Amino acid sequence: MRNMDKGILTNSDMKKKKYKILYAAIFIVMLVYCLISVLPVVWIMLSGFKDVKEMYAVPATFLPKKIDLSKLARVWSELKFYKYYGNTFIMAIGCVVFNIVVSGLAGYVLSRLKPKGTKVLLAMIFWIMLIPGTMSTVPLYMEFKSMPIIGVNLLETYWPVWLMSAANAFNIILFKNSFDGISNSLVEAAWIDGASNIIIFFKIVIPLSMPVFIVVATFTFNGSIGNFFWPYLTISAKEKMVLGVQLYKMKSSTYTIDYQMLALLFSVIPQVVIFAIFQRQIMGGVNIGGVKG
Repeated sequence: MRNMDKGILTNSDMKKKKYKILYAAIFIVMLVYCLISVLPVVWIMLSGFKDVKEMYAVPATFLPKKIDLSKLARVWSELKFYKYYGNTFIMAIGCVVFNIVVSGLAGYVLSRLKPKGTKVLLAMIFWIMLIPGTMSTVPLYMEFKSMPIIGVNLLETYWPVWLMSAANAFNIILFKNSFDGISNSLVEAAWIDGASNIIIFFKIVIPLSMPVFIVVATFTFNGSIGNFFWPYLTISAKEKMVLGVQLYKMKSSTYTIDYQMLALLFSVIPQVVIFAIFQRQIMGGVNIGGVKG
């Protein structure tokens, strides 16, 4: 039997019939939940290989009569997904860089430097998290249209999305809680050796807090891949259009529904790949900041 000493049910519990029934019930519930989450994606993938007549057939069929893998290449080429992938990756990578640099440094300041007014700043950050996003949509758009003081128009660029990714209150708190768990002796030893705060941040804090950086980068990248509202609102130029906006505009195009289904499949591939690569860090991210060293 699998070692379950670290789980909610121990090996001694599993020797009792009622706990075996409980374990089986939990397993069935999780299996059903998994199927509910996975089946829509599988259905979209299989439907993309159907022709239009088969798509609207009654009764509906789950499996296509024929799977033509060359259709994937045709859809990729005809819809020019390589261009939208490139634009989306540029936007997503920029979001990751801005988020990690700004939120990471802000968390480091609040955790280690603790300037005067730190408690007030923390309170303001928590209050910002409570403000509904709809309240700030119009003011933010007007600011991006004409930035205060400098008067620069940031529309038709990725800067609005990058700047909003940098100002992430939740990630600032996440970084701060993670940095709080770093031993003070390491930081004090670096100060004694003459290291500056920037050197301490890059040479000590980042290596010791790599899991939180990986988790934040992964979730930021995945969230940016699926970002729709602000790219749709601020970018109208087709040469800069990202994946989410292009998928939305396909509704009014001449492409058939099977092409649209395969386009949806292409849109979820980056998130699946990122999750597969960083699965251990993502699953371990729930413990970040929960244990102090």
